[in-house]
Amino acid sequence: MGEPLISAVFDLDITARTSIVHRDDTRNATSIESLFRREKVLTPAGEVTMVPIISGNAWRGILRRIGETLLAEVLDYQGQLTPAAAHLLRNGGFLRKSTREMTPEQERELKTLVPLIGLFGGAANARVMSGKLVVSKVVPVTADTLHLLPTSPPDAPIPASVHTILGQESTSHSNDLSAAGATADGETGEGFSPIRLDTETLIAGTRLSGQIRLTHASPVEYALLADILEHFAARGHLGGRTAAGHGRIHATLTPTITAGAAPSDVDWRAMVAASRDDTIATLNDLT
Repeated sequence: MGEPLISAVFDLDITARTSIVHRDDTRNATSIESLFRREKVLTPAGEVTMVPIISGNAWRGILRRIGETLLAEVLDYQGQLTPAAAHLLRNGGFLRKSTREMTPEQERELKTLVPLIGLFGGAANARVMSGKLVVSKVVPVTADTLHLLPTSPPDAPIPASVHTILGQESTSHSNDLSAAGATADGETGEGFSPIRLDTETLIAGTRLSGQIRLTHASPVEYALLADILEHFAARGHLGGRTAAGHGRIHATLTPTITAGAAPSDVDWRAMVAASRDDTIATLNDLT
């Protein structure tokens, strides 16, 4: 018999420690005013409102990159992977024609060697590989959205409307080529025109809710996901402009096992490291 498979649900109660930026590129691709991504939602009162929501695709990408960082520490493959392999691990790969189409057996071997691919899936060698995770959107907790959340949030004051958690921050960028028009202390002069950028944000202190479902995972995959989520909860981020201080979060993680049993003694790092050479060789066969 094979090792028992595990299914689980992870609920995350997230608090923004700094304001969060999640740009709606479909509406402001060329604008200096950056609006937060929104979705149309029907409120409990039967009214339609536009709610700022972080897409599941964006959140999944953040979790995948955390996982790739953890995997890279174990396999130490910096500078040893082909572009196709590196892109698969970091960003999910790309689908294109290949003279070496991946077989189901090769896919199973790859997922066994690299649990990150087993969790998140990806595309390589003209094959789309499914993952074992279903990642929800990240929804702010307000009176307008309580009916959308997977679980009831802990007792705490809840904003009455999504409009109360939206803020706007402004930054300016100076044109360094305008030195002839600027005074010595940086005051504006003729020909000197700083550019003002307005960014809509979720304000610091906003609480959000997200959920991840894991289905039929091996103990190694479960252990890796648990590490990814613990890293996200303690040191993760949401949205963009992290280098400018946006997007810092803290999360409380509540796992619920729905099938199988959570492993208590599985060292995924040791198990993955034991096949390091085979893993790198297999990854570098990808196109």
